[in-house]
Amino acid sequence: MKMTVCCLEPVLAPYSVPRFKAFQSLRPDYSVRVMALSAREQMREWGICKDDLGFDYVEAFPEKNVESLDSRAQAERVFQWLNALDPAAVVISGYFYSGMRAAARWTRQRKRLSIYIGDSQWGDRRRNPVKEWVKGWWARRHYDAAFAAGERAAAYLQKMGFPREKIWTGFDVVDNQVFSAGAAVARQDAAALRGRLNLPERFFLFVGRFSPEKNLPRLVEAYASYRRTAKSDAWGLILVGGGPQEKLLQQQVQGIPGVVFAGSHRADQLGLYYGLASCLILPSVSETWGLVVNEAMAAGLPVIVSHRCGCVAELVRHGLNGYVVDPFDSEGMAQVMTVMSSTLVDIASMGEISRRIMALYTPETWAKSLADCIDRTAASCRQRVEAEATNMSGSLQHEKQPI
Repeated sequence: MKMTVCCLEPVLAPYSVPRFKAFQSLRPDYSVRVMALSAREQMREWGICKDDLGFDYVEAFPEKNVESLDSRAQAERVFQWLNALDPAAVVISGYFYSGMRAAARWTRQRKRLSIYIGDSQWGDRRRNPVKEWVKGWWARRHYDAAFAAGERAAAYLQKMGFPREKIWTGFDVVDNQVFSAGAAVARQDAAALRGRLNLPERFFLFVGRFSPEKNLPRLVEAYASYRRTAKSDAWGLILVGGGPQEKLLQQQVQGIPGVVFAGSHRADQLGLYYGLASCLILPSVSETWGLVVNEAMAAGLPVIVSHRCGCVAELVRHGLNGYVVDPFDSEGMAQVMTVMSSTLVDIASMGEISRRIMALYTPETWAKSLADCIDRTAASCRQRVEAEATNMSGSLQHEKQPI
């Protein structure tokens, strides 16, 4: 009989699909069931193709944005779903939404395994020590183990009092093959694509939302300084995405040559830009991980990444496959851009190192880590229950002995 494992997400994003698919493929002895609270967020509607997911999937409230969902309705719907399936383990994405907290409470009531998954780190926003203590107390009471993005996310959980031996890492991965293959196709027809997309021969690439945490005004400032130094040898700067700061940025780049706004694109279209780019740059002042770094490295690009991004410890080898920069230092960023675009750097070799690093971060490694987390945690819980039963039996035997 298969062991049912339920997984809850606020929304099912495209990068989650290959993870759950690999998880079900790795463990045919599991019945993997996934619920998303909604199909949409206020900022975006993912548009997942549900025809061949490779795992069972439902949406609790498909017609509403996840941010607008009623807290009680979330909890009731999650309880109904879990009661119907009665899983042995529940994998829960954080604790921000009431539906996630309801799932954690359900596991305590039914004595089932509860696994936290997430990528929050201490430095991604201002933290209130009292609030963090309360969150840590709640997490320790409701989760048996955690599957975190990397060492920064693990350190955050430890700071909240979660034991390190109960934390697994390797949570933030993408389908590397999609971006590697897309980039390869683009490179085969590079000249024609550059002409059609209005792209220069060499360029730095940004992919993401045009929002304050991405630090794009400072990136443009750094790029302007870089162009003054590099002059005619300067690479272009291509901005892929959209968001609330777009008009501000368009005003800022007036008079700065080389900047192109390429619009927003789906994940399956990004391979074109990764394939034609020379280097990814992500200058965020707040970024729990930075999955675009995974995508670019899978496509064989060197990267320039802010030290505030959660992925730097695992993915960026300073001077080998890219550089780590201070997002508040525009002149420092400009200097790194100058080095990256110079003859001092072999960007092809850097890109190859990126590819090798990304071989360690795939949907398959994600699936293995989560399965190991569940199996080891289940074994530990069984041992604890058996030990408690043995101790109880010994106490009862002692009480029965004549005085």
